[in-house]
Amino acid sequence: MRYLKTLDLWDNNTQTAIIQGQIKLQVGQWVKCGSEHLSRFVKVSQGRTLWVSHPQGTPKDTREHFQSLINAGKRKSTL
Repeated sequence: MRYLKTLDLWDNNTQTAIIQGQIKLQVGQWVKCGSEHLSRFVKVSQGRTLWVSHPQGTPKDTREHFQSLINAGKRKSTL
């Protein structure tokens, strides 16, 4: 599966399409959430909530936060 162009998650139609499975995103897909800074898609939780990792203070903090969300999502889905 290939990554898509950066999607704007502040667009309700885009959010709905992702939640309903009409648009399938890979973990790490670049998305935009209103600011000029790009965020990264993590997952759709319980079929209605988008998990997205937003930029943190430093690039290292951003990577660690993204990875922690991935790990948390894996733990939560196995409970």
